[in-house]
Amino acid sequence: MDRNNLKLVIALSRSYNALFGKIEKRLRTYNLSLSEFGVLEFLYHKGKQPVQQIAEKILVTSGTITYILDKLSQKRLVTREKCSEDARKYYVELTEDGKSLISEIFPKHELHLEKMFSEVDEKTKEKLIEELFMLKDSIEKSEK
Repeated sequence: MDRNNLKLVIALSRSYNALFGKIEKRLRTYNLSLSEFGVLEFLYHKGKQPVQQIAEKILVTSGTITYILDKLSQKRLVTREKCSEDARKYYVELTEDGKSLISEIFPKHELHLEKMFSEVDEKTKEKLIEELFMLKDSIEKSEK
């Protein structure tokens, strides 16, 4: 067996934990989880969205998105409303408080990412992005 496969898993895991550990720590100062931030960020950039679309984009299950939206609703950051054409479908949008919070947080988040990746040049970032998507595709193909 190629030991680089194991090293790759370890390197990816450690990188993931380092990255999201720092992001989660900053989000806790706003009383938000990573998933809650993902919903707010998605709605901030895309506007009102159906629940299922949000779940797909932030990579959570339908049960998990319900929990996240309940928490965000309790914090008065989002509202949900039934679709007028399809009563089974709900749309979610930011409240004024939600818009205010995410418009404060998101620019700081971008600066935080800029600082974290400041020692990586743009060409390397582009190559990493390309190779990580290639890795994802390889993993998905192996499941077939």
